Amino acid sequence: MINLENTSTISSILKDLTSVHENLLLLSNDIWISIDHNDSEKLEECYQFKKEFNQLLDIFEKNKDSICTLVSQFTGVKVEEQPKTIEKDAAENERLIKKLDENTPHEITEDFTFKRPTAFVFNGYVYYELNTWIELYIQFVATVAKINPEKLKDMAKKSDFISKHNRKYYSADKKDLRKAKKIMDDFFVETNLSANEFAKRICEIMNYLELKTSDITIYLRQDRNT
Repeated sequence: MINLENTSTISSILKDLTSVHENLLLLSNDIWISIDHNDSEKLEECYQFKKEFNQLLDIFEKNKDSICTLVSQFTGVKVEEQPKTIEKDAAENERLIKKLDENTPHEITEDFTFKRPTAFVFNGYVYYELNTWIELYIQFVATVAKINPEKLKDMAKKSDFISKHNRKYYSADKKDLRKAKKIMDDFFVETNLSANEFAKRICEIMNYLELKTSDITIYLRQDRNT
């Protein structure tokens, strides 16, 4: 490990790698959705594309993880995806909300194609210094887990939350998920998702826990058109 003065730049680069992976997932999904599925020839072409794309994306993800691990070990700069415990009083929380409101607030039901979060406000409380959707998602799920942990755990047992391709998004066993993150004992979430898939999972969780999606506001680090 070495001592560096500008660790924030290294941290930003490592988080950029995660954002690239999220965007590549989104690109693949968008291409698949955009084709005419009644056109057998186009469907076969896209299937072959998806097959090769997914193989290359798997290689990219493994290399990305290896690069992040190597850089972190050598520089001592770590990218924390686990939820943070941020202690601040009511006045500080209000100040941060007012500062965020200088930017454009976004609803969780919007399209977040190629957009990165910087913060979110949930039930009047600010969660900030975010760079990727994985960070935002883990922080959000960890937060609602404190509201109703047992009901949240029930999502791992229900077939309603398994995709038509038999893909689980929540599980009591991390082996059921491709890229699992532990939220609490016996509850893991899938994080191999694109930006819009993260947003859908947040809506899904809020609806199941009988929370209003209007209670969460997203603030973006960048907001460019595709």
